[in-house]
Amino acid sequence: MSETKNPFTDFESMFKQMQIPGLDMDAMMAAYRKNIEAVTAATKAASDGAQALIKRQTEIVKDALEQMRVATSELSSVKDPKELTEKQADLAKQAFEKAFANVKELAEVMTKSNTDSLEIIQSRMNEGLAEIQDMVKKVTKT
Repeated sequence: MSETKNPFTDFESMFKQMQIPGLDMDAMMAAYRKNIEAVTAATKAASDGAQALIKRQTEIVKDALEQMRVATSELSSVKDPKELTEKQADLAKQAFEKAFANVKELAEVMTKSNTDSLEIIQSRMNEGLAEIQDMVKKVTKT
């Protein structure tokens, strides 16, 4: 079994060999690592959101199948045509309302997942810009 090699090791050593006067290569590498960590965290947040969405969709399908079973049972026991029509209309209304609520819930789960991922990236971008400003200030002072 081979060891997993850090893909950034070669890049890091090459980057450190570049000597730019006044530029802190260690700070640059630390910023780069933070960027990778932020992308990893954002990807995990998106993945967690996708898993939550799939789980909820599965629950919705199971619930819908159970509702169909119950509706079929209820409808098969109705003998009066007028009562059957009323029951069908009532079940259709309930199904529509439930479907609308489910779609709304799934949209909220997706929105939350996207928001969580974007907040991680946005936060890191803001930190990164501040880091760059600090590095530029240090370079211009020398």
